[in-house]
Amino acid sequence: MGDILNLQTLKYTSAASGAVASGVAGFGQYQGGQAQKAAYDYNANLAIVHMEEAEEQLEQQYSKLISRQASLYAKAGVDIQSGSPLMVMAATAAKGGVEAERIREAGTEEWSLDKYYAKVAAWSGEMGGISTFLSGLSAVGRGLAGAQGPGTTPTAPLSSAPYFGGAMG
Repeated sequence: MGDILNLQTLKYTSAASGAVASGVAGFGQYQGGQAQKAAYDYNANLAIVHMEEAEEQLEQQYSKLISRQASLYAKAGVDIQSGSPLMVMAATAAKGGVEAERIREAGTEEWSLDKYYAKVAAWSGEMGGISTFLSGLSAVGRGLAGAQGPGTTPTAPLSSAPYFGGAMG
C-alpha cells in the first residue's frame, strides 16, 4: 500500500511541476512578444524623430536656396518682387513643399508599419504563451491519464496497433 501512495504522490508532484513549468514557459513566450512590441514601438517613435529632422533639414536647405536666388537676382539688378524671378523662387518653394510632403509620407508609413508589427508581435507572444501553457497542461493531463498503478498492464487501442503487412486475422 505504501508503494502505491508513493507512486501516486510522485505522479501528482510530477504533474504539478509540469503545470508550473508550462505556466513559466507560456509566460516566457508572452514576455518575448512584449519585448518585441517594445522594440517596434521604439523604432516607430524613432521614425517620427528622423522624419521631423529630415523635414527641418530640407526646410533649411530650401530656405537657403531661395535666399541665394534672391541675392543673385538682386546682385544682377533684377526686381525680385515680380515677374520671372518671383515665379522661379515660388517654384523652388513649391518643390521644397513637395519634397517635405514626400518625407512626411515616408516617415508616417514607416511609423504605421512599425506600429502594426508591434501589435502583431504582442499578439503572437500572447497566442504563443497561451498555446505553450495549454500544450503543457495537455501533456500533464495525458501523463496523469496514462499513469498506471503497479500490477496493471497498459493496453493500446486497436487503431494504434502496428501493422506489418499481410492479412489481418
